[in-house]
Amino acid sequence: MRKLMERFCVKNCFPPKTELFFVYDTSDPEQLPFLVPHYCVFDHHNNPHGGFVEKAFYSHIRLRSANVLNLYDLSHQVLPDDVLFCFAVALVSETAFLRTACSEDLMYLSRFLSGHVLEDVFELILEGRVKDISGFLTRLSRIGIVDSRERIGIVECKDDDEFLCVADLAMYPLSLSILLGKMPWGVWVYCKKKLVQKVYSALRRFENRKAGRIYETKNVEAVLNTILEMFEQT
Repeated sequence: MRKLMERFCVKNCFPPKTELFFVYDTSDPEQLPFLVPHYCVFDHHNNPHGGFVEKAFYSHIRLRSANVLNLYDLSHQVLPDDVLFCFAVALVSETAFLRTACSEDLMYLSRFLSGHVLEDVFELILEGRVKDISGFLTRLSRIGIVDSRERIGIVECKDDDEFLCVADLAMYPLSLSILLGKMPWGVWVYCKKKLVQKVYSALRRFENRKAGRIYETKNVEAVLNTILEMFEQT
């Protein structure tokens, strides 16, 4: 997001008076930083929060890989190239660099790219993400491997960008199905799409969690054991 804002000279500002809030990428009021009195909802996730959606001035919720597909449909497919490029960046990010992309995603991506190539998207997202190159390479060389029913990798990372780079670099070459990140804020669990539902269900015992991000503990061994127990029981 920051790189897109810099590229298109967009400033982040909050107006003194707001008539309508646009709630994007969620329909869960608990995920909002403050209560919104008058709002629209644009979401692509399953199980929307009915009460919150019913009170919305307008809502558009359709289960898709990325919310930009819904926005593109709402635009009647008439958008300037810079907006389409932003949509391409969002779609590539939401589908883990197209690893989880389906045929519909790729069809929309071809429209979003317009005069660009995928390399433009990768360059914008990835270039400069690793700040401490020497430290990153050292941490990457210390990645641990646990062979269970599925191969699990464990790596310590300095920040979120490092972890995502490890996921991009190591998942397939090392035949990893799950990657556990020792993060400054807790433990990050990243897995192949086919395992998401099963793994996330096992992680429900950790209350302070958002998807694969577990904030209540830095004990990666406890998270690992939870996943291993799940595999033993299935």
